[in-house]
Amino acid sequence: MSKPLIGISCDLLKQTMANNRKRQVQKLNDSYVEAVKGSGGIPVIIPNGLNDEDIKELSEKLDGFIFSGGGDIDPKAYGKDPDDTLIEVWPERDQSELLLLKYVLNDSAKPVLCICRGLQILNVFLGGTLIIDLPNAGKNVHSFNELPRDVFSHEIIVEENSKLKTIIKDETQVNSFHHQAIDKLGEGLVISAYSKEDHVIEAVEIPGNRYIMGVQWHPEELRAHASHKALFDELIKQAAKNRL
Repeated sequence: MSKPLIGISCDLLKQTMANNRKRQVQKLNDSYVEAVKGSGGIPVIIPNGLNDEDIKELSEKLDGFIFSGGGDIDPKAYGKDPDDTLIEVWPERDQSELLLLKYVLNDSAKPVLCICRGLQILNVFLGGTLIIDLPNAGKNVHSFNELPRDVFSHEIIVEENSKLKTIIKDETQVNSFHHQAIDKLGEGLVISAYSKEDHVIEAVEIPGNRYIMGVQWHPEELRAHASHKALFDELIKQAAKNRL
């Protein structure tokens, strides 16, 4: 049986080069690629800027999807005003991912894993909102960018009857590189984990047989730990079922 094809959304990098030349780069950390390969899938990077028809075709041809991390979502997408804490806001990325989510969630039964920003764009797509900056909202710092990305930085509490619990078992340690989080929960989502110290939402899922999971940490960087690799193992397993 052929390996499942896993589409991974990517970030943007906009640079000013010598002689004031502008360059835009489609960007994805290699850890996502290695995580998919390590769990038995074939990674397919989905660029930003595709038209509606091309995104729809990809949603039909790929077997599973990862919405990756990156900068902040434009607050206009969820009815809030921007402030000076925002980082790397690219509305064209928001538009690409929201369109892909429309086809993936509404038109298929394919598995979806949403990571960090990916969890946030899923929540926004389903009508939810975000806390624009956690420290300004009286929450703890959750952005530990000074730490290596494969190091645990805080604890979570996982809901006992959640799908997440069946996958990561008794794992309670995660890494953390975000300054935003879910505020109002999107329609159809349930909370499956939250941070131990300040109860920031750390994971969501959609109940039922379909694998739709969102985590606020970066399991692709923790794939050396079986509990975090299991999130990709489950994605690939469910994607393989859809190929049968």
